[in-house]
Amino acid sequence: MIDVPAEDHPLEVRIARSDSPRGKRVAILTLDNGDERRPETLGPMGLERLDAAITEAMSTDIDAIILTGTGRTFCAGANLDMLSSPRHYGDALQVAQEGHRVMSRLGTLGIPAIAAINGTALGGGFELALHCTHRVAQEGTAPLGLPEIGLGLIPGWGGATLLPKLIGMRGALTVMVDNAISGRFLDARSALELGAVDRVAATALDGALELVDEISGPQRVEIDHALDSDTITSVFDKALSRPGNPRDALTHLRRIVERASLLSQTESFEAEDAALADLTMTAEFRRRLYAFRVTSATSKPPTGTPDAEPRPIDRVGVVGAGLMASQIALVFAEQLAVPVRITDVDEERLDAARDRIADWLDARADKGSLSAAMRTDVTSRIHYTLALDDFADCDLVIEAVFEDLAVKKDVFTRLETVVKPDTILATNTSSLSVDAMAAFVSDPSRVAGIHFFNPVAAMKLVEVVHGDAIGDDVLATAVEVSRRLGKTPVIVADQAGFVVNRLLSVFLGETLRLVESGVSVDAVSDALTPLRLPMTPFALIDLIGRMVTLKMLESLQRFAPDRFFVGNSMTELTENAPSSSISSDLTARISEVRTLSAAEIHDTVVDALTREVRIMLDDGVVANPREIDLCMMNGAGWPAAIGGLTPYLDGCGSSVRVTGGLIHPDASFD
Repeated sequence: MIDVPAEDHPLEVRIARSDSPRGKRVAILTLDNGDERRPETLGPMGLERLDAAITEAMSTDIDAIILTGTGRTFCAGANLDMLSSPRHYGDALQVAQEGHRVMSRLGTLGIPAIAAINGTALGGGFELALHCTHRVAQEGTAPLGLPEIGLGLIPGWGGATLLPKLIGMRGALTVMVDNAISGRFLDARSALELGAVDRVAATALDGALELVDEISGPQRVEIDHALDSDTITSVFDKALSRPGNPRDALTHLRRIVERASLLSQTESFEAEDAALADLTMTAEFRRRLYAFRVTSATSKPPTGTPDAEPRPIDRVGVVGAGLMASQIALVFAEQLAVPVRITDVDEERLDAARDRIADWLDARADKGSLSAAMRTDVTSRIHYTLALDDFADCDLVIEAVFEDLAVKKDVFTRLETVVKPDTILATNTSSLSVDAMAAFVSDPSRVAGIHFFNPVAAMKLVEVVHGDAIGDDVLATAVEVSRRLGKTPVIVADQAGFVVNRLLSVFLGETLRLVESGVSVDAVSDALTPLRLPMTPFALIDLIGRMVTLKMLESLQRFAPDRFFVGNSMTELTENAPSSSISSDLTARISEVRTLSAAEIHDTVVDALTREVRIMLDDGVVANPREIDLCMMNGAGWPAAIGGLTPYLDGCGSSVRVTGGLIHPDASFD
């Protein structure tokens, strides 16, 4: 038995007897954790019970074994507590070896072992199916795949060895690397096309019983693939070139697949064992696992959601027709499937919004991700109007106009004269006070902050602002609407910049402060590479836009002048931008007169982030550090490789250096 913490709802393996349509004797092993709300996972007790069930089934006179799951899950993978609990290499190696020992029995029984994949099969669950001699997937089954690389691990229970033999190197690396990094998965049909399953059936178990009659023995058809060095080089060089990707895991997996044609299966399994044991000891795995848990535990309403019934939202209005407003209108029309009215000050701006939305829909239709019928439905739900009176029957109106309090006041005071008394008035402000806007209307309890991030279709986060005046039912509605839009809402206090823009303002402001003090742009960029961000802070300014960045920095500086920096350069280079690159303009404008070490530059920026995180937590901007990390990952693209933000601050020593303690006192991210 593996020495790890006891499992909640450990996996049971029920054994039943059945006959195939032609009378062959079959043992059906069903994986069941006894809790329909939780997907089946394989922990130490589950492996032990699977091992015992295989032995018991083989003690009788049978012609085949079928392995299946319950509900909508075949097996969702290894129990993550089992993988994260070992703190010594030997314990981690035992976890890897035990999975191989039990699962590999299925391919060596001397009779067919068929995986009847009735639902989700991920990670160790998909590897369990790969160890079987045959696989039948139920029609419509998804997701299927090997996402371990995304956690900083490898498919270490046979997947790295068996999948290339089953479907070839190119397809296997698509599943193990490309899909794992991007978060894509297979469904039953795409798995069949790749050759990862043998057939798709209306019912997995019935299809497996029929297959028993069609096979004469425990054949395992394997591709005797030559070493495809070009494919391996292309896939791994590309993946390793991206800073947020798991370098250690990719390097281990590369070594295994490069030697695939040189090693026996036993030797390759041993290489998987060693790699998995190494990787479970790394800080990156612990940070990625933390990030996975933070971003995947979003099925429940966020902390602070009031116990109030959300209001029905059947019609939505959007004030503004710019880039953000157009995106917000589209997501409401598509995801909420309700009529949406959009307005602006002139027909030209409305026409631009209409064309913009049409182009987005056309691009998706051309890619095949949007049907013609759906495109027509979405388009028909959006109504463009110059008349604010058309908003009279809207249940929710959200403004996405220029970030100026006077402009917002004009919008809200005019809206209040035409909408229903109970219409929710929302703002997409990124930094202005929602309570200040609530003061513009006679009933401030109906004003909500619902802050989306650009691009709206891709970014999961919505900051739902808990202003002092907001009614419980309005706050509950803002949360529920965000969830119905497919977003992850986090309730934040009404403080300047909320979470994401507040921390980005610290990050960008400190880098600008360093440059204005005479440190070179390149030195600052290079020193921040340990953060593994997808771009430098200066490239981020170019992406956001100088004017938007400047307004954000100025807003936060007014909030706390001693903590947020704007400087003269950003102001002047926004008013008169010589080039499209802020880094080029800063380099041309400011002489390099100061040399700091990479560690000094890194610590200057990171320590400022730590100070602000501590202040935000102490002031109750969010309920806990996990919500800061959720915001930074889902709203600003900070990488899972560092855990979002706060695990990195603990792991690099900044938390202790700045505050005298850890942000996560009960966890180790070293």
